[in-house]
Order: sequence, then C-alpha cells, then structure tokens
Amino acid sequence: QWCEGKNQWTWGCAQRTEEEHCGIPMEIYLDVNEPGIHTVRFSMREDGFAFDQFLLTRDREYRPKGVHETNVAFPSAKAANADATFADRKATLDDAVAYLRSHCNSDGARELIIIKDGKTLYEGNNTSRVHNIWSCSKSFTSTALGLLIAEGKCSLDTLACEIDPELKPLYPHATLRHFTTMTSGFSGEGRSRWNDENSDWSWTPYVPDTPHFAPGSAYAYWDEAQMTMGRLLTRVAKQNLRDYLDERVFQPIGMGDVKWGHEGEIDGIPICNGCTNVELSAKQLAKFGQLFLNQGKHNGKQIIPAKWIEQATKNQVPVDLPVGDTDRANVRGPGAYGFNWWVNGGENHMPDVPPNTFYASGLHHNLLFVIPKWNMVIVRMGTDGNPPFGKHNVWNHFLKRVGQATKSE
Repeated sequence: QWCEGKNQWTWGCAQRTEEEHCGIPMEIYLDVNEPGIHTVRFSMREDGFAFDQFLLTRDREYRPKGVHETNVAFPSAKAANADATFADRKATLDDAVAYLRSHCNSDGARELIIIKDGKTLYEGNNTSRVHNIWSCSKSFTSTALGLLIAEGKCSLDTLACEIDPELKPLYPHATLRHFTTMTSGFSGEGRSRWNDENSDWSWTPYVPDTPHFAPGSAYAYWDEAQMTMGRLLTRVAKQNLRDYLDERVFQPIGMGDVKWGHEGEIDGIPICNGCTNVELSAKQLAKFGQLFLNQGKHNGKQIIPAKWIEQATKNQVPVDLPVGDTDRANVRGPGAYGFNWWVNGGENHMPDVPPNTFYASGLHHNLLFVIPKWNMVIVRMGTDGNPPFGKHNVWNHFLKRVGQATKSE
C-alpha cells in the first residue's frame, strides 16, 4: 500500500480486535527497500495507546482471532529470504561483538562503532564519551606533517636540525622521515618520569641525549622522539598542532571540538604532545577514519592529499630492519609501520584481515581500524587497559567474525 507520510510503497496492515479496545485501527508500516534494520511506525490518537500483548512471528500466515484486515500485502518470498539472510548476518555480527566484549575489560564494547559503506552497523551506548586516545594521537601528528608538506613548508627529507639547531650536535642527519617512522634513534635526557626503569618519557624529552642508534639504521618505538617531532612541526606550522588541524581537518569534516594536551612550548607556542593527549569521542575518531578511508576527501573536497594517505598508511619500515636495543624493544615495527600508522604486516600480521588494512593503536585498547577492501571503519575506545590476550590476537579473531557477518572477504 502507498504510505503518504513516507512517500513510498510499503507493506503493512490495519487491524482492530473484536473488542475494539484501541477504538481506531493501528497501522503498521515496515520499509522493505533493502535488507536491514527497519523502522516500525504506529499511528495513534493524541491520547496514545498501550500494548496488552506484542507478538513477533516468522509465520506470515498467522492471524490473531478477530482481526479485520485492510489492504494486506506481505513481502515476496525473495524479500523474506533477504530478511532471513539479514537476520543470520546480524546474529553473526552480534557474536563478533560478544567475542570482542569478552576480551575487553570494564568498558567492554560501549565505545565500539562499526561503519561499512558509510552506514553504521553497530554502535555502543557510550560513543560520545570523550577521553584521551593515547598513542592513536600519533596519527594526528603525522597528518599535520602531511599537510605541512603539501603546503611546501617542509618535506620528509627536511633535516630536523634545520628546524631546531639544538639537535645538530647529536642528530645532524636525522630527518622528519626518520621521526615519523620511528627510525630517528632520538632519546631525551634523563630517566622515565613514571615509577619504572624505562628511559623513555623523561621530564626533559626535548633535551637531546646520546642517540640509541644512527638514524635509519634501526627501529625504536620511542615517545620522546614523537614528542620532539610534535615540537618540530609546531615551529614549522607557527601554531599549535591542534589549532592547525582544527582549521584544515576537524572543522571541515564536522568533527567538532577536539582537545589536545600540551607538553611545553616553543617560540611562545604551546606544543601539543606529539605522542599522546588527543581527546575526543569514538564518533569523532570514526569521522577521522572515514576521511582516510575516502582517500582524504569529504563531500567532494580534498581535505588531506590522497598521495600522503597512500604513503602514510603503507609500510615504510623495511621488514629486515633491526629493532633497536631499548627499553621498548618489545614493540616491533619493521614490516608493520607507516608514517605513524600501523599496517597489517611484520610480526604483528593478522592473517584473517585484508593486507591493506591500517590502524592507529593506543594504550587502554584504543583503536581505529580502516579496512579499505571492506570499505569499513571500526573504532573501539576505552580507559580500561589492554586486552590480556593481546590486541593483535583479539582483533584478528574479531575482524574475521566481522568479515563473515558482512560477507566481506
């Protein structure tokens, strides 16, 4: 029947019981444009209505006693099969989310979003919660680098000491490419500010100390190096990186307000911590991921150069490059690290996930996955610690289930 309110053909029924408690017919309209979650709308009097009973059945021939039908047109067998297929896929997706939830701590899947083909397939009930995303912030720092390069203000081969002469005595050959791939060998002066034996995260991260190794000769995931990269880019941009990205990315794509905590200053400008302290919600992070999935385009406008995204999200660290002998040698980047984005490869390879998948990863199980082959973006956020089973193990099994649920291969 034709539903004027929705301006489309629908199927449905209008009925009343023998007792006519409702007084007027209750009309049910169910969209069947495509398989999916459909909206059921009820027309009613101004004083409302109440259900004494509510029955769901797959038996399309079932009729309650005393029902008077009006213009009933049930879906075809093809539509019924589509509904059954969708139900099966939804059950598989629910199973995937249940699996992920079982490997999370207290935040579970409440800050989980799964988007495919621009449509939200799953969204937890706390995706507007704002907090730090820890090392996922590194992908924002490298995005600022990509935009500064596009504006002609620097290049990947710009020497860091040309930006900050204080680096020249110990780091005369380190480039921005080395910093964004974690191959600079940079170390700041002093031991960790935390109560551990780590030499990363000193109270003087910008004060150069003896290099871990010559630039480009090894890989070392090192937050002081990333902080220093943020400091260098702040001087190049002549403004803090949060404001720089707000003008060029956050506002143009409708991300809203994004906070980014500071770590010192340079030239009187607050330095956004290059390795952490971006604060936003899962919904906002998903928009950032969608921009990268769309090769930097938003509503037809190129926000980030597609060439940069192509470079940043593929491996840039040779698989045979040694891992530096540091306190963080357990983080293995060769074959798996782009320009501050992780890629599916190296020792972190996830065999059941498409090879061109890339992701941002932070402490407390904060993750942004972009899966171009599946046209999919997935965000999981929290403040509840990393999964005991290990991120790569958990997400390989989880994404395998998501792929099965969405028929993505």
